Amino acid sequence: MNIENGRNLWLDIIRGMSALAVCLGHLRNVLLVDYGASVEPGILLKALYAVTSFGHQAVMVFFVLSGYFVGGGVLRAGVKFMWRDYLSSRLMRLWVVLIPCLVLTWCIDQIVNSYAPLALSGSNFNIWHSGPKPGEYSASVPTFFGNVFFLQTILSPVFGSNGPLWSLANEFWYYMLFPLIVFTLGIAGAGKPLFRSLTFVLTALLLWWLPYNILDGFVIWMMGVVIYVVQPWFRSLKPALRTFLIGLGLLFFALALGYSKSSQLIERFAINPDLLIGLAFSILCLAMTSRPFPEKRFPVVAFLSRSLSEMSYSLYISHFPLVILISSIAYGSAKLMPTGLVLAQFMGWCFVLIGFGFLIYWSFESRTNRIRKIVRNWTEPSRRSPT
Repeated sequence: MNIENGRNLWLDIIRGMSALAVCLGHLRNVLLVDYGASVEPGILLKALYAVTSFGHQAVMVFFVLSGYFVGGGVLRAGVKFMWRDYLSSRLMRLWVVLIPCLVLTWCIDQIVNSYAPLALSGSNFNIWHSGPKPGEYSASVPTFFGNVFFLQTILSPVFGSNGPLWSLANEFWYYMLFPLIVFTLGIAGAGKPLFRSLTFVLTALLLWWLPYNILDGFVIWMMGVVIYVVQPWFRSLKPALRTFLIGLGLLFFALALGYSKSSQLIERFAINPDLLIGLAFSILCLAMTSRPFPEKRFPVVAFLSRSLSEMSYSLYISHFPLVILISSIAYGSAKLMPTGLVLAQFMGWCFVLIGFGFLIYWSFESRTNRIRKIVRNWTEPSRRSPT
């Protein structure tokens, strides 16, 4: 497994491409006419529509990767797991980017509301297949703090036009559920039986309180934890068998993607497509991470994958308000036929979104560790320098 500073290059590629798939899918939905409305699309245009149609599936991939990294970290800590350090680390990781992006969402929405108020009222939801739904837009102070504390889709709507924030609530509550479960079972952390009994009660209350759609996603998140647990066994298999399983994983994942886009197949077999995507990707992920990435042969790919992976969180939660701004001001919320000129503009806007995501990353996310240290020194008197 090719890991540098705890990183896996295969997973960097997957995480970066997943964030890009979500971003480009939203941009294509608001700028280009739907696939059936295009005039005799060629092979390249068909490929564009295909690769930009898996944004939701990419979020399921994120859930698996999150389970692998975060859940695996909890298991790796074992009895040394400490709630204070864990909560501080997770909250700083999320808030350092989330809070500035909530403020930016409000600012961008004010501009959109001046030029195209219908875009925020929900009138374009059925056309864009995303964005604010009719009657659901809210940029109030309570909604702001509801999103700060990850209550969107539970007790609060998502803030403003930033629809992708729905998945952040899922992530946060998975971060809470898993350590509560393993702490209660005595797998991680150290505590007296009474404290473990209290965490058991808290776990039960949380499972009762969270909506079913969030709990369904937790099953997918746990698939990442399973990858972490079985990886040592998988690496002990013969190389030929691992190679075969990589091919099998690719095939299964491709079939799962196809199934998730077919309403007829979903209706016929009644298998949850999100669960199938999670399972298929887990198998593929387990197989791929057992082999080293050929970095010497593909140094540019390695560099780009690291870069895109590092800014994937910033790109994910910053891009959508800007997508709505682009569509509303530059095109009057109209969807365009995919001519050569329009596709050139589409690619140009892609780079704008990536550049904006990098700016958010450089301004905030890249400083996460520094902010963690500041907060830790401020909240823990024993770590302060003596005066």
